[in-house]
Amino acid sequence: MYPTFNWVGFQNYSALLKDSAFGHAIVVTCIIAFIVTFASNILGLLSALLVNFKGWIYNASRTIFFTPQVLSPVIVGFIWSIILTDEGVLNKLLGIIGLEGTSWLSNVNIVIYSIIAVIVWQSMGFCTVVFLATLQSIPRDLYEAAKIDGCNRWQRFKNITFPLLAPGITINTVMLLISSFKVFDHVVVLTNGGPGTTTETISLKIINMGFVENQMGYASSMAVVLFMLIGIISVLVVTLLKRREVEY
Repeated sequence: MYPTFNWVGFQNYSALLKDSAFGHAIVVTCIIAFIVTFASNILGLLSALLVNFKGWIYNASRTIFFTPQVLSPVIVGFIWSIILTDEGVLNKLLGIIGLEGTSWLSNVNIVIYSIIAVIVWQSMGFCTVVFLATLQSIPRDLYEAAKIDGCNRWQRFKNITFPLLAPGITINTVMLLISSFKVFDHVVVLTNGGPGTTTETISLKIINMGFVENQMGYASSMAVVLFMLIGIISVLVVTLLKRREVEY
């Protein structure tokens, strides 16, 4: 009446080392995580610099940039799946300006970058708000002193703004890496890991192995590896970025 369990020791972990499909999922996940983190930080910083002034434009811009962040990843995935289909809005717009459309979600050469673009679109709002908060906390006296010393805009950004943005960079990088390594919803809705297993991430691999193929033990081993991977990378990133933080 009760299920029986067999102790297998480290056999699942040994099998993972030889599992090329899991290795591919790790590579796909790492590509998504690192590109999303880098691109979201860059675009978030540029957006924060553009809207870093007072008034209704500041408040409206902050709302516009942050709105995608509060949407469900599933909703975002459905919206962009409509936009990125062969007969979708994006290809129609490209046709209007005389450019040829493409299969954004079925072309194996670009599908992963389509997913990355969608995730960046949703996550850059979080980066923008964090960078805005950090920019607003920098004392204006530092900029006034730099102006008196004859520093131009670029020198003020390089020597004052960017170094003091380090706490915001740390927060954004760690949060984005963690969420990107766990990415699941966007991939399922947009491609379900396809074409084939081209965009299958670790989280999707775990779900498929555990609930589709009913290999719970093997799926649990994958989850442990994912947990350790996120933990190790997060500690390394925090340690490295904390060294760059300066005080004023």
